[in-house]
Amino acid sequence: MRHDFVARIKTVMALGSALLVVGSGLGLAQQGKDAPASSKTDSPNKEIVSGVILKVEKVAKSDAKGEGKKSGASRMRLTINPNAVWRDWARDQAQIRDEGSPKKDAAKGAKSIATTGQPADEDNVAVIEVADSTRVETRFRSPTDETSKGETSPEKVKSDEGTASKVRPKGKPVEFRAEDLLPGLFVEAEFRPSGTTKKGDVATTVTVIRPINVPETVPATGPSPK
Repeated sequence: MRHDFVARIKTVMALGSALLVVGSGLGLAQQGKDAPASSKTDSPNKEIVSGVILKVEKVAKSDAKGEGKKSGASRMRLTINPNAVWRDWARDQAQIRDEGSPKKDAAKGAKSIATTGQPADEDNVAVIEVADSTRVETRFRSPTDETSKGETSPEKVKSDEGTASKVRPKGKPVEFRAEDLLPGLFVEAEFRPSGTTKKGDVATTVTVIRPINVPETVPATGPSPK
């Protein structure tokens, strides 16, 4: 009887150890399944540079960073001056509605005090490339807003007091595309550096930011004073 009891105890202990091993294995397998999903949502080593475009160059893919020599298609290389401060640049650029053509907006931005007055040499500029995979966006924000990503339409831009405009100007705001990227525009580029030089990395997103002045609401007219 005693031997049978001891044997039963050993059997229970063996089954418990096996279940523990199986449970640990399932836990590790679940972690392995979850890991790729989190890596897709995270953006390790992501960098953002903002400033005024100084130069736009067309480069063949064979000369572009990380490309072979199989294709002769071209991409764009942007040289950006991050020393151009948004508040200074937007001060003489803002308008109620951005209705100008991309070329007109760029030409006006190139004459900004923040563009012409900031030094730009090889040591203080950022160089990124715009490829087929790069997403080009247009955002709007007030001249005093230096931190937000911006709004998708001029009507959503708020004043310094936090109020949105109740005036809805006519016309359609310009939407920038890759071919509209020109010197003089203020952009924010997001990229992941692929080397130590940080020159010519491919941008995942390039956002053209347009300065919008929120118009004052016209006060309601009351009865004339007697």
